[in-house]
Amino acid sequence: MQSKINLTRTDARGARTINLAAWTMVVVVSAVFILKLLGLALYAIPESDDFCFFDANNHHGMVGSVSIFYNSAIGRITPLLLMQLPAVLRSSTGIDLFICYVVIMVAFMIAFVAAMIFLARRIQPNTTLLQQTALGLAFVAVLASEAPSLHDMFYWLPGVACYIVPAAIIVSVFAELINATENGVRFSRASTALMAFGGLAAAMCNEFTAVWLIGAVSCSLLARWVFDQRLQLDAHLWIGLATVAGLAVVLSAPGNSVRMSQFPLAGDFLNSLKEAFLFGLIGLGRLFREPATGTWLLFVVLVTTVLPQPNCVGSRNRKFLAAGVALISLGGAYFGYFVHQYATGNRLVERAQNEVLVFVLFGLTMSAALFARAYRDRICKLVTALPLPSSVMGIAVPLIFGASLAVALHYSKVGMQIRSERDDFSVFWLESMERHARLTLSPEQRLVVAQHTVHPTTLMNSDVTDNPGRLPNDCIARLYQKESIVAGPAGTSSVQRAD
Repeated sequence: MQSKINLTRTDARGARTINLAAWTMVVVVSAVFILKLLGLALYAIPESDDFCFFDANNHHGMVGSVSIFYNSAIGRITPLLLMQLPAVLRSSTGIDLFICYVVIMVAFMIAFVAAMIFLARRIQPNTTLLQQTALGLAFVAVLASEAPSLHDMFYWLPGVACYIVPAAIIVSVFAELINATENGVRFSRASTALMAFGGLAAAMCNEFTAVWLIGAVSCSLLARWVFDQRLQLDAHLWIGLATVAGLAVVLSAPGNSVRMSQFPLAGDFLNSLKEAFLFGLIGLGRLFREPATGTWLLFVVLVTTVLPQPNCVGSRNRKFLAAGVALISLGGAYFGYFVHQYATGNRLVERAQNEVLVFVLFGLTMSAALFARAYRDRICKLVTALPLPSSVMGIAVPLIFGASLAVALHYSKVGMQIRSERDDFSVFWLESMERHARLTLSPEQRLVVAQHTVHPTTLMNSDVTDNPGRLPNDCIARLYQKESIVAGPAGTSSVQRAD
């Protein structure tokens, strides 16, 4: 009898060890991909608008710079503060500006990964720390592998500040609203205050995030009413009012009229509706063509089935929530496409598409988890029909997903892009640092700056031009205290005197 008990304990320990190894595989596969991206952040170089914000900070300080840009260019207060962080770090530490830029970009990337690991607990509540970490890292890896612009997602501060910061905030707030509604729990004062502050900060990042948040808060109230739960009207009102206040700050900026005057094709309502719909379909098709999307969503469904789930919530409520979450995320994406098309006359830029990707993929992920919880019994019956014992499924799911994810990430758009540009990264960085050093040390006031000989899209969008009075030449010249800077042919000396 004792030997049977010992064998049972040994089998249980062996199963736990294998399960641990399977989930560790998911962590390792995702972490390796993310660490590659984190390593590339060491090559990040200030570009274009960065130089304007650094120069403004040098002359007017943080608050003065915000005031100038708010009245002359944009009303995005949160990014206007965040984009000055490298200059603030430089002035407080004396470290070179380019090194400070790398430090800030690495910090933002780590913070984003940490936020997504925290988010994983809202997607799958009953998880161990290892499982939560695996889910969070896998979600980040899938997002990064499908990024419309990896450069703007992780390596260019204006792209991060205007779109990735609000993306992390809105999915966190949205997840909290969904989780509370699904389980019928009340918001604490602390969570209400955090969501309200997050809504205020995210709303001041761009022109469409606030509308997403207002829609999510409104639908949360509707769902609570349908489910006959306590509405907590005061909590929803605080979050909504904070978000509306942030949107009002953005839309009230005097600089908006200056910015809008640069887009003569803006304001065509019907054409914007059509173009946003067509471009949205293109973006959605591109999302599902990526091999990691289907792999991730199937994994979410199967994990929801094999992990323990609370049974106190009716399946009808979960079906309603799942459909609502999917509609909100897809509808929000369309609204983002429409707003940009209407405001500029052009299709949504890639840096803004990054935020749409985060919002849509989170919505589809949450919807898949909710549907799986609603139909858990039926899915379990299908799973038990497979020629595998139920005890093995908990191991097989993460194991198979880890292997599939490795293949999907390797053959993703971003994975292939990084491999194709691998030889250019060090050349680009060396040329950038040589240019930075010579601009800093040269006594000449009118200079010819050599263009880059390589143009890795992972690390750069644009280079200096032959027009000294336009971006980025004008801001670079002011930052380095030069009269003018113009572009010279690639491959020549990085900086020459302009005769």
